[in-house]
Amino acid sequence: MLLWTPIALTVAGVVLGLGLFAAADADPTHSSSALGYLGLVVWGALAVLSPVLLGSFIAGLVMLNRTRS
Repeated sequence: MLLWTPIALTVAGVVLGLGLFAAADADPTHSSSALGYLGLVVWGALAVLSPVLLGSFIAGLVMLNRTRS
């Protein structure tokens, strides 16, 4: 759980952000600019949460190594 949850959240956030950027870039109207800003918010949340996700991943690796030995 501690290993795969941070990886899944990071991958989902990057894919969601890129998808929102692509959707905002594909439609040149002014109403699509909100999608680009939402993509920036998603990437900002990933930047803020990255220490927590990294700490969870490292704790999961430590636990996995202790159970194997």
